[in-house]
Amino acid sequence: MIHFLLCFNRQSKVRLSKFYSTYTPTERNRATREVMHQVLSRSPKFCNFVQWREYTIVYQRFASLFFVMVTDGTDNELVTLESIQRFVVILDLVFGNICELDLIYEFQRAYQVLDEFLLTGHLQESSSKEILKAINDAEGMEKSLLVAEVLDQHFL
Repeated sequence: MIHFLLCFNRQSKVRLSKFYSTYTPTERNRATREVMHQVLSRSPKFCNFVQWREYTIVYQRFASLFFVMVTDGTDNELVTLESIQRFVVILDLVFGNICELDLIYEFQRAYQVLDEFLLTGHLQESSSKEILKAINDAEGMEKSLLVAEVLDQHFL
């Protein structure tokens, strides 16, 4: 099970975070700081897996962003690494060459992709096509609701 996902830059600015286990706000902040410190202090020559408490930190760096999933110690690290890769590929397809600014200015869309990909700490959908279809359907529905609202306001 994935306990939480973080995406942050080299300056320790969190750009995306989602917790699937129950933590108090203080515990969340402490866990986030500790995980960022563990990941940022490692040399690029080391592997992408770190033991932390009873969990395993699995991370991957893409450009200036680190994508981190904290999983149970018994989970397969390579499957988690592949999940990170798949998530970044889907973000890349949705945003068209994902960058840090996309996560800052269109964070709602990034969270929507994350929610389509992971549900309660488990992989919900692995098909990129199905995730993109669900996101496009949601965006189409949102646009049609906005058009209907504007028409109601102007013609009533």
